[in-house]
Amino acid sequence: MSCSRNHECLAAYAPGAVRDTRFPVVKLSGNLDLSRYAYAEDVAKRRHGAADTKTIFDVGAGDGIMKRPLEAAGFTWFGFDLAARDGISRWDLANPCPVQDTAPDLVLWLDVIEHLANPGIALDHIVETMAPGATLLVTTPNPRWSRSRLWALQSGYPACFTQADLDLNRHVFPVWPHVLERMLTERGFEIAEYVTLDGATTWPGAPYSLRYPVRCAVAAMMMVLERRDPTACGMSYGVVANLSGSPGASPRTHSA
Repeated sequence: MSCSRNHECLAAYAPGAVRDTRFPVVKLSGNLDLSRYAYAEDVAKRRHGAADTKTIFDVGAGDGIMKRPLEAAGFTWFGFDLAARDGISRWDLANPCPVQDTAPDLVLWLDVIEHLANPGIALDHIVETMAPGATLLVTTPNPRWSRSRLWALQSGYPACFTQADLDLNRHVFPVWPHVLERMLTERGFEIAEYVTLDGATTWPGAPYSLRYPVRCAVAAMMMVLERRDPTACGMSYGVVANLSGSPGASPRTHSA
């Protein structure tokens, strides 16, 4: 890094540094004790109540876990994944969507973006399927999670983005909330909701081994972090974004 570039980076953290005001700061809407699947179902039902939402694209649908609850709620569900299987179409996000004659009212992108080497290209191809007024829900591991911060302090890597996660889970892109916000707003989205998922840290249970006091100490540190910064609460987070002036889902009122 050049000397001048180093000074520019340091200046960004100086007191009174001016921020680029063209882009809003994403603000936390709440901490939820929900899985990504339960949250996606909740968003879909709220979106259905606020707008004429009928068609859902589930991008990265895996084994199609969302198909049954969403179809039971009256939605038309299209599942996509890298490998085609029963009821799920193949879509490599490096290429445009194979379905060209249907536009989704809601796109679910649940814990997919962290697996992508070129998430911007993938997002561009998702946006191509959406008409103004459509909604995108993104969930991903939370780099701001309290355990992730402690793990980074110990090892230099945030939890969920270690070498083991790269080798076993193919997590290649740590999705910081402010980075995701920038990616979305640059493509014409407005952030409607930003929540953490999977619940707050609780005291550890069994086994009550010799390491139990250490586990309690780690849990206590995590609880302190979560009390000081609510964005540290929850292993995952979700963002709901509306494209080009969407009416969006009805607002959620949760205290952080």
